[in-house]
Amino acid sequence: MFAIRIGSRQRQTILNTTARQLSKNCMCADNGAASSTCAHAPHTTKAQRVESEIRRDFGYPAKYHGGSFPWLLSAERQRTPMEDLETSALLHAKDIRQNAGIGDGAVSAAVGVLPLSARRTLAYTLNMRVARAALGAAAMDSVCDGAAAVLPRVASLLSSASRCDVDAPEELSRVFTGPLLAHYMRDLDRLRRDHVRLDLKVHSVENPRLQHLRTHTGPEAAFAALNGAAQVSSLRAGLTRQKYRYTSVLGATHAAPYKTPLSWSAAMMAAIGGQAQVRVRIDVELMVHMRYRLINKHNGVDKTIVDDDATRNLVLTLESTAVDAAEDQPQFEWRVADIDYLLSSERRIESEFVEAKLAEV
Repeated sequence: MFAIRIGSRQRQTILNTTARQLSKNCMCADNGAASSTCAHAPHTTKAQRVESEIRRDFGYPAKYHGGSFPWLLSAERQRTPMEDLETSALLHAKDIRQNAGIGDGAVSAAVGVLPLSARRTLAYTLNMRVARAALGAAAMDSVCDGAAAVLPRVASLLSSASRCDVDAPEELSRVFTGPLLAHYMRDLDRLRRDHVRLDLKVHSVENPRLQHLRTHTGPEAAFAALNGAAQVSSLRAGLTRQKYRYTSVLGATHAAPYKTPLSWSAAMMAAIGGQAQVRVRIDVELMVHMRYRLINKHNGVDKTIVDDDATRNLVLTLESTAVDAAEDQPQFEWRVADIDYLLSSERRIESEFVEAKLAEV
């Protein structure tokens, strides 16, 4: 998905065409009303969303929905992601103290005492500079429109996969990252065993807004093992992780072999200068009017057991493939890495559980 080839001479000239290429490549037949604004689109209040008087039908047990398919209802609160700046300093403090150099420890300590608003501003500035150096200004300026364009395609493919369309899983593999695809395929299999069909329809997509931006620098294998993207066993992934030192400050994570003297600060300078391998993760918040239904078939009769037709905020996480910015014409793809923080929140819960167990020892 989102296959883009960008060279040093092309980066500025494709600014006005990238969004159209994204829409065409993803075959987004559904026409969402995507806004061109990205980083500074205003928030829409809950009262403004309710004014549209969209029908909501909550005549079903919430327990059934929660155990059947991980799609957020309009009445549910957004999940809490792993990469929240309020907790990142605490989560990575131990790793930084044990593994990072003296300079990195000083940087982390200085950042940790800053107010959250200041950390968010610094994080956005740093990661945007790294991302623009790696992917180009055109790719970053059009990514919000790309997210708005691909969401209707995602909804259509998930619905097709639920109907046992043989081509849908292969299409989804070109849109989703490996971990997200595996999660949703397991959930769809569970629905089929219960004779339940998923039906997702996106009516409109508005106000795409860049919410969070994170970057990874270092070998691709290090981050593939970290988030499970590689199709390897957990044991092999664990052995791979042990070979690297991970240092994360302000949402910018650097992975380096333990014997490599390169510090986080030096790695960031190299990345900003376009001399490092970089992977970018972006959370795009969208105002979406969509209908989510679960339909049970019993004795040949369809019965709708979940029907949520509403306008709500949806967060789409996009992840680029690793890019070597030093190449003359770096090539990369955007893929959907998470929806409404499904995977991120699960990693956060797992991390908190492990920390609680270690505290008991």
